[in-house]
Amino acid sequence: MGQATFARAALLAAFTAMVALAPFSSVAADDADVAAYKRAVEQRFAAWLQALWPDAEAAGVSRATFDANLKGLKLNWSLPHLVLPDPAAPGGPALPASLAKAMAPKQQAEFDAPVFYFRDGTLNALSATGRAEIAQLRPTLASIQKQYGVPASIVVAIWGRETGFGKIDAPYDAVSTIATQAFMGRRPDEFRPQLIAALKIVEEKHATRAQLKSSWAGAMGYTQFMPTDFEKYAVDFDGDGKRDIWNSIPDSLASTANSLKSQGWDGAKVWGYEVQLPQGFDCTLQGPDKARPVADWMKLGVARVRGEAFPESKLGDSAFIVLPAGLKGPAFLATDNFSVLKLYNNSDVYAIFVGHVADMIAANAPVKFAGAWQPVERLPRDRIQRFQEVLVAQGHDVGKVDGLAGFKTRAAIGVTEKRLGLPLTCYPSQRLVDAVMKEASAAKP
Repeated sequence: MGQATFARAALLAAFTAMVALAPFSSVAADDADVAAYKRAVEQRFAAWLQALWPDAEAAGVSRATFDANLKGLKLNWSLPHLVLPDPAAPGGPALPASLAKAMAPKQQAEFDAPVFYFRDGTLNALSATGRAEIAQLRPTLASIQKQYGVPASIVVAIWGRETGFGKIDAPYDAVSTIATQAFMGRRPDEFRPQLIAALKIVEEKHATRAQLKSSWAGAMGYTQFMPTDFEKYAVDFDGDGKRDIWNSIPDSLASTANSLKSQGWDGAKVWGYEVQLPQGFDCTLQGPDKARPVADWMKLGVARVRGEAFPESKLGDSAFIVLPAGLKGPAFLATDNFSVLKLYNNSDVYAIFVGHVADMIAANAPVKFAGAWQPVERLPRDRIQRFQEVLVAQGHDVGKVDGLAGFKTRAAIGVTEKRLGLPLTCYPSQRLVDAVMKEASAAKP
């Protein structure tokens, strides 16, 4: 082989090696960028934790408890719905694209298409187990119902929905989870006091740090209490001197009933009724701000499903229409107790789920919805949020601009559908969103 030929062969070999190694080099560089970014964020997190001390001290947390639980604490990067800082800190590394993609938010069940939340198998299993639990715990539940005025079926339905009657383990360390949410979650201002309250639980020896296991959102115990809920509503119902929502079923269920009662549950009312709407019903009439007596809804043609009558004694009760899937799903006439259930978990479908399972438990039989859950489009949350921002700019009240189609957003959708001459549904669709976004774009100077 001549010198020139040898040189060309050497260059070709070197080039081939470079091409072969390029993907690995790229991966290694990306891994290094992610590691550097995370280190910078963790350093910022450590400083943020230490800045909490004055608030913790004011709340009665000792320095020993504060340091033992927060010193050296790391972020839980596995949690969903995190908002990663970009850059990691002022002057720090930028958010790597690969990390942003890997941690893109996914839908939470409550905010997905409603039909996926109400599976017959799940409803039937929870109601059957709920009836068995009521039979086994009858004296305890009877006492809880008598003291707080909340039906045993509602309390047990919450227990079943939240932890499968204690069979679903809470996999996360509550302190790390809540601290992460307070530092870079979607609702940091709501989680900061939860972290202080979690430290108080340890300080006051209600539970050890090891016992503080939670959901990804920091909820704990058999019926998923946030730390501030524990402070306000947890009770010692079994009389052992401790408020124990982690190991005592009586304490947990009584605490749940106390929570509902303290937040306005009216023992003289049901949570709501599934109803049949008259032909051509205006779905913009939904929501608590459109409440009126049951008798007035009847005059508008709203009737209970399956030919059942509204109780004569309840015709004066204030109630409002709930359409979780707009006109593409079952309709409900809800009382203020429905709103109380939403204080436990701020979701229409959650409150309907709990109420429906409770009804199935009380009826001692499977009860299907009379209305059909029709297919609905599933749009990205950020797309819905931008859509809400445009609706607000157009003068609509959509409630909280959060990418979730709540009462006011659904009503605003109905108003917009009427204006654009689209079929009335009161539920977001790609056609509607595209039309509104196109309008907004055309209106820009």
